[in-house]
Amino acid sequence: MRNPNDAPSLALVTTPAVDLEAEADLTRCGALKDFWYVACLSTELPKGKPLARTIFGTNLVLFRDEHGRPTALRDRCLHRNARLSAGDVFHGRIGCPYHGWTYDASGAVVEVPSLGPSQCGEALDAQGHARAGLQVRPCDLGKLHRFDTLEQDGLVYVFMGGDSKRALRPSFRVPYWGQPGWTVYFMVTRFPNGVTNLVENFMDVPHTVFVHKGWFRNPARKRVPARVKRADGSVLVTYQQEQDTVTGLGRIFNPSGLPMVHTDHYFIPNITRVDYMWGERSGFAINSQVTPIGPTDSLVYTAISYRLPYDLPRALVARALMPLVRWYTTQVIRQDVDIMRVQREGLLNGPGGGVFSGTEADLLHADIESYRRWLLAGGHGAGPGDEERGIVFWI
Repeated sequence: MRNPNDAPSLALVTTPAVDLEAEADLTRCGALKDFWYVACLSTELPKGKPLARTIFGTNLVLFRDEHGRPTALRDRCLHRNARLSAGDVFHGRIGCPYHGWTYDASGAVVEVPSLGPSQCGEALDAQGHARAGLQVRPCDLGKLHRFDTLEQDGLVYVFMGGDSKRALRPSFRVPYWGQPGWTVYFMVTRFPNGVTNLVENFMDVPHTVFVHKGWFRNPARKRVPARVKRADGSVLVTYQQEQDTVTGLGRIFNPSGLPMVHTDHYFIPNITRVDYMWGERSGFAINSQVTPIGPTDSLVYTAISYRLPYDLPRALVARALMPLVRWYTTQVIRQDVDIMRVQREGLLNGPGGGVFSGTEADLLHADIESYRRWLLAGGHGAGPGDEERGIVFWI
């Protein structure tokens, strides 16, 4: 194991760029599909409204059943393949906008208006419509594919890999959700890039002095030692520099100049968590869960959890600072959106998707890619072995 006080290595390592096409294709993504993925915020799915989503290139329609529980079906009517997400939701069922075929939360057809009320049995009322509380007997016309769903911590998850009992990991819990003293809010951002490239961006310190110059960090020409631990499907980076500073909102979170504890944590297959903590009373955590839409298109659900070190009523502090915190984090994320677009343009400019070159500063990225490639190949065997190493880079 290299001593982190040594000079950084200049050895160049090249690897093929990630296969964006396969990563976002439900038929070719291997074990990447065998995890829970965020489909929407709970607030984005009100009762009585359908919501269209595309995950792993597969079109879904989400709506709430008669009990308010989320359901996800393939967004394609069995009759003439019209999108159900363009239809209406009533009594926990969804109707096709083309001919009115109606589906319950299991994906079964429960009404075909053109056949009259007798087609689906006596559960329809005298006018031939399903009413709340009636147990409608399904028509013998097949079922739409249904995807398992889960709702927790203000998020609705979908499992794309079949029976969710075979999920390789439980759904991720939002840091500090519901804990006293902490405020949590969400940002939903569409990024023009694939999952691997995005989680690497969210875990990357060296880019901050270029992409976020003046907003997050300023070039300081300082040496940064860190420990990179790859274990149990995660990559943890602990930065060994307590005097590191964050510009912008850093002054609000750390008015006393306390040492900062900074960690970046990746969890397979698509999740990052970045923590900045100052003592026991102040800090914020940025948790990003990336959902693939297509090869170079993703939705990122970012939970910002923060605690402020002021002896004032929490409601007063939140009311005074929340608009500023939201505005600031929005600007920073927009900068990442722009640089991810720039990277995508470079990747797509030529055959083979390009080649990645890396040095010691990219060790954590190599670990992330090793996990992603293993899952893409099917996730067989034990996967990448546990390892802990020291690295050094400059910012």
